[in-house]
Amino acid sequence: MLGLALFVAALAFVAHRALVPLAETDLFFHLELGDLIRARHAIPFRNLFSFTYPDHPDPDLSWGFQVAVSWLYAHGGFPAIVLFKTALVAGASALVLRAARLAGASQNACAVAAILVINAADQRLVERPHLVTFLGIGVLSVLLEYVRRGRERLLWLVPLLAVVWANFHAGVFLCIVVLACFGLERPSRRWLLVLALSTLATVATPAGLRLPSYLLWHTGLGATRVIEEFRRATLYSDPWFFVCIVIALVGAVRARWLARAVPLVLVGLLAWRSVRFVAEWAFLATPFLARACSRPMDAAFDRWRRPIGALIVCACFAGIVVERRDVPFSIALSPEAVPLSAIDYVTRNGLRDRMYEDLDVGCYLLWEGWPRWRVFQDARLPAYPDEFHRALDDTPLEPAAFDALLQRYGVDVALLSEPDVNMRAGSFDPEVWALVYRADDALVFVRRGAHASVIARDEIPLRVRFRWVGGSTVEPLWSPHAGIEGCDWSRRLVRALVEADLPARAIEAHRRAPVGCDID
Repeated sequence: MLGLALFVAALAFVAHRALVPLAETDLFFHLELGDLIRARHAIPFRNLFSFTYPDHPDPDLSWGFQVAVSWLYAHGGFPAIVLFKTALVAGASALVLRAARLAGASQNACAVAAILVINAADQRLVERPHLVTFLGIGVLSVLLEYVRRGRERLLWLVPLLAVVWANFHAGVFLCIVVLACFGLERPSRRWLLVLALSTLATVATPAGLRLPSYLLWHTGLGATRVIEEFRRATLYSDPWFFVCIVIALVGAVRARWLARAVPLVLVGLLAWRSVRFVAEWAFLATPFLARACSRPMDAAFDRWRRPIGALIVCACFAGIVVERRDVPFSIALSPEAVPLSAIDYVTRNGLRDRMYEDLDVGCYLLWEGWPRWRVFQDARLPAYPDEFHRALDDTPLEPAAFDALLQRYGVDVALLSEPDVNMRAGSFDPEVWALVYRADDALVFVRRGAHASVIARDEIPLRVRFRWVGGSTVEPLWSPHAGIEGCDWSRRLVRALVEADLPARAIEAHRRAPVGCDID
């Protein structure tokens, strides 16, 4: 009974970490592609959603996931997708815990390992196709444990697993890595044949041979693109990953799993190089973590079985209560996922035809607006040429350089999210661009000479500056631009400076206002 309580408590903690408002913007392009595939019964394999490169190839390797989330959204909205994510994460956790038990770890150690894994993987518990890779790692881990126990015929199930896995996510390459390393433990003709069949299964998808080229893409641009998930793991940002590495090494040494640890080392190097693989490594490492925890916990359990078991159960549920203390329970779309008010503004004012936006916002815009509007960019990075990405990352922050890049694509509107930390916030010269919308979560600029009526009505007399130390700041534009009367400019300037919490500048703007202006 105590073992069941430990298992339930651990999975409850895992599910709690997944049951949060949906804020993963990549989901939106998967939704749009899923809708398109369901409607056309075909995968486009080109970048339909962008006005910058509408015919560039798009190696869609996740059509199964896209169809699944499209169907779920049609029948249950965003909550259904969050529940689907939670089921995949909890299912993967249950499977790797089962693998750990088969590998000889105790029930209480498995509960502790589950908490370690979910803390290391927390950043990647989002609504994206790699959730299927978590589940695939779980199924593969259980199958290989049974094979180690003598049920070698189960090895023939791996190619079938690879076929399903490959149609949901490119992470199927991890199946081949783990299976290939399994031969170091148990080399045989059966293993070689299963490995060959599983490798062939990875390309048994509508994408065909696009998988190898997609994986190689990550060694080029994918290794250098300035994106959070491509950064190296660091002790400061990813402490649980490094804690788990130490514990897993202890488990490998204690269990004498040196050959068995080879895939863990390989995937660990990959995770260190790119944090997008930390979660996959953590699920793969679960049996090692559990074995490391088994000896000290079993020794304590021999004397205080019930108190320690009850303590772990209580700790799991106490952790849920504490982490939920200031977070209202919701599994709908998070209002902070994208700047919805700014999007409403550009839509109402007809500003979306040639608009620059950030990657995350582009994902939402293509789902919400295609085919009426196309986007400048979105997070389907391989759907855009390498020179496009390099230009975006390498173009200096100076307004003239960035404006030249935008002119190349005919951009006349820019929507920037997270303006306080967005390094492009200061790349808009007020002589060329008018700031027409400003909020905590977004800025909207309009090129002068385009959308003149919007500028005349809504221009905000501020210039945005960006510095690496301190982020974005604003400063007043004292002289009115053509089309805006002096008193109106002064009223706008005073209001903008008050809203920017610059009272001294607001007083100065009031003093500089033309004689006779009525400024509140």
